[in-house]
Amino acid sequence: MTTHNSPFAEAATSPFAAVKNCGQVAAQILPSEFQTMFDLETVHFQSEENLLEQVCALVDPLQEAIKFANSSELRSTAEQALQDLVSAVRPKLTAEPEARIRTTDFIQTHCTQFPWALVQSAPNALAFLYNFSPFQDTGATVASKRIRNFAKTFDVVSCSFLHKKKMDATVERIGDPYIHEKYFLPMNASWASWEPFMAFAEKAAAFAEKLVATGNQYEMCYSRAMWAPSIYAGMLFKEAHPEVEWVVEFSDPLSLDVEGLPRGGKVPEDRFSAAWRSKISLDFPDCEDVDFTVFSLAEYLAYSFADQIIFTNSNQKITMLECIESPALRERIEKISVVSNHPTLPRDFYLAEPSNYEVDDTKLNLGYFGEFYSSRSIHEVTSAMRSLPPHLRKRVNLHVFTNYIPASEGNQRPRNFSKAQFHALVKRAYEGVGAWGIEDNVRFNASLPYLKFLGTTEKLDYLIVNDASSGEHHSVNPYLPSKWSDYAGSSASTWAFVEEGSILSGKPATVHSPVGDAYAARQTLWQLIEEKFPELCDSEID
Repeated sequence: MTTHNSPFAEAATSPFAAVKNCGQVAAQILPSEFQTMFDLETVHFQSEENLLEQVCALVDPLQEAIKFANSSELRSTAEQALQDLVSAVRPKLTAEPEARIRTTDFIQTHCTQFPWALVQSAPNALAFLYNFSPFQDTGATVASKRIRNFAKTFDVVSCSFLHKKKMDATVERIGDPYIHEKYFLPMNASWASWEPFMAFAEKAAAFAEKLVATGNQYEMCYSRAMWAPSIYAGMLFKEAHPEVEWVVEFSDPLSLDVEGLPRGGKVPEDRFSAAWRSKISLDFPDCEDVDFTVFSLAEYLAYSFADQIIFTNSNQKITMLECIESPALRERIEKISVVSNHPTLPRDFYLAEPSNYEVDDTKLNLGYFGEFYSSRSIHEVTSAMRSLPPHLRKRVNLHVFTNYIPASEGNQRPRNFSKAQFHALVKRAYEGVGAWGIEDNVRFNASLPYLKFLGTTEKLDYLIVNDASSGEHHSVNPYLPSKWSDYAGSSASTWAFVEEGSILSGKPATVHSPVGDAYAARQTLWQLIEEKFPELCDSEID
């Protein structure tokens, strides 16, 4: 792009000139209705303090101006204007991490088309994330929030989940400021098979080597599991680059199921597993006889060779360390690990995607967002609703947002699911709600894009979050629902269904009820109705 004839030559040293002239360029090119939509007349540089606000007000108009430009000269002028404009905020993006996060948060919640590629520094971090945005997945969302918190510039190597998961562009707004490039390897995803795990790990690590060969200098490598292949790829890279800090995050115990029993098949003997068994045994001889599964080997590699381990709650850490017999290895984990709950985004993200979801304010509106499993349902809520006196029951609406509702109700069957598979998941969702007899009080909705979900929480009275029912083989409940981190930033109240001693039981939810106790839920629901509608307080709880 040529710059010698640009009217914005002084923009690098004069934010005033950048803002003023960019507004003029946008006004020159955009049709009048777009000028009105973007309110261009109000955009002008006032002071250093509101520079960022004025830049954000002009980014989207300039991006649109580039599309509307009817000549190469006008397009070049608009492109140069955009480059000069965003250059005004570059110093804020190279400052210390907290300042970078504040700046990028403001930008991402005040404009939608900021050209991060024009202002990003060279990548200094690498992430192996088996599933990542834009493919919709709780782990991908949490990883995006974690990458934001690291405040580094990442290259991300992932597996393509095309046609296997929905795509959610709104999650991109969390991580985009910190992601230099994303690379999706065209491979078939697998949940629990060694050969596909290692096929991804080997190709991902080889791809990362190509990035290093181009001159990218990484000081950190990040792997996150539930998806174990992320750890295997990180291990291969760590072996090749021992000087790079390897950070591994565990969302839940990887090698134990919800009942606390071992899961995953035995690791076959091959050149990778043989070498890794040997390395672990060399450093920790009392691990020589460990019978590794495809999940536990990933854990042990992180325990033995990662530079930092992130546990998402303290009970999870207790549970995972209980499975380790080696005192030396447990001691190493204690030294290098931190406990950090799933991150909560600032308030502006909850207002970034306004929701048009309609609720009836003459009702108490309860909301549940998520999936249903054998260990997690909301039967306590629906049982409580059924048992209320009719004049109270009619004042409650339950709004359920979940992936698996019939295609005829605003949802779409994933291409990789047969009709039978999809119908089984829909049935599981309906049974997890248990709306029998109160169908008029329950509204099923398809799951929402992430930022639209955050915006929709603002419209509800209470958000329901529940502990997974941990099995008798767990000494403590090792799970903290990731939904808590989303609900914690909402203006809505929260209703938590908890097991005694769980991490969720210690969170500041508005109200707590025991998991599985429908009578206690009925008492609580009755009180919540009367709090919102005091005129109903004449009735007595029986």
